[in-house]
Amino acid sequence: MAYDAAAERTVRSLVAAPPPRVAWPDAAKAVCILLVVLGHVTYLHVEESRWYAAAGAPPLWDLLDVVLRPVRMPLFFAVSGFFAARALTRPWRASVRGRVGQNLYLHVLWMLVGFGVALAVGIPTFMAPEHASGLPGAALTASTGLWYLYALAVYFVLARATRSWPAPVPTALAAALAVASFSGVLPGSGDTHSVLENLVWFLAGARFPEQVRRLSRRPRPLALLAVVVVLVAVLGAVRVLDLSRVPAAVLEIPTRAGAVVAGMLLAVLFVTWFPRAASPLLRLGRRTLPVYALHGLVLIVVQRPLAAVTEPLFGALPHPAQLLLVLVYPLVLTLAIAWCCLAAQTLAQRVGAGWLFALPTRRRSPALLVPPA
Repeated sequence: MAYDAAAERTVRSLVAAPPPRVAWPDAAKAVCILLVVLGHVTYLHVEESRWYAAAGAPPLWDLLDVVLRPVRMPLFFAVSGFFAARALTRPWRASVRGRVGQNLYLHVLWMLVGFGVALAVGIPTFMAPEHASGLPGAALTASTGLWYLYALAVYFVLARATRSWPAPVPTALAAALAVASFSGVLPGSGDTHSVLENLVWFLAGARFPEQVRRLSRRPRPLALLAVVVVLVAVLGAVRVLDLSRVPAAVLEIPTRAGAVVAGMLLAVLFVTWFPRAASPLLRLGRRTLPVYALHGLVLIVVQRPLAAVTEPLFGALPHPAQLLLVLVYPLVLTLAIAWCCLAAQTLAQRVGAGWLFALPTRRRSPALLVPPA
């Protein structure tokens, strides 16, 4: 039989090619980061927009925040853990730079950038402490809004260090840590507590990837409906019963677990049934870092100019029109800020400032690039 070099190359490329990227996690990450931005827009932009505050932020935003709080960051971390599952099997040297060093570098870098920008515009930001004396402590304790980057580094180290343990053991310990944090018995700021409370979801995604794959293999609309009904019933019962701190803290874990499952099922259903509508979300889901790192800075930079422009435009409108605007305006602003963040990353990469979004690599000496004789 004649040797077919082209066929052999094709076979080798198929064998060496990584498996195709699963779509639903990118859609889930995109929705989560947009919810993060939306939350900061609705609660921080009010301070400088008198017309927005006078119109009265509708109860919808408060209700949306309460309903989505159990899924927003837990689902984000569950997806991050799911993506990190394969890296846990590699040697430390092969993963520590990208999974640990880069996230710690970005955490400190963007905290310093945030501090400088806040100082320049005269508006405090959740991305950095107000005073320079607080920078070292914030870098070590993740007490700013950039805690997600810090948490990713710490979570990966813990997951990698406990990879030989049976998967339920570190996950259960992380759940107990989260309950202790929810109970208020541990010291620290709100952002530090967020680091303590979300380890369980990263470990769930990283240590149970096969279960996640089986659950997300196909759309399950009836399962999604059942989970949502149970979640609504539980959240309603919790609000009606007004439980004390400890029972409410214990309920946070199963409630958030159900919310994570519901988010996964909804993402799978959406990307399967509406692939064209999901396409922008998939692109955003692969580029959440610039949105997370930059959106707080964009918000404080445009906060006062936007207030100066919108006050004469919207302040004189009838109250019903203002109520409609406070429903639409945050959504438009959220999408605009996300677009600005992505555009800023693209510009940074074109002008050689890619180090703002990735740990710089050491350039090899030209002599090292010469193949050995």
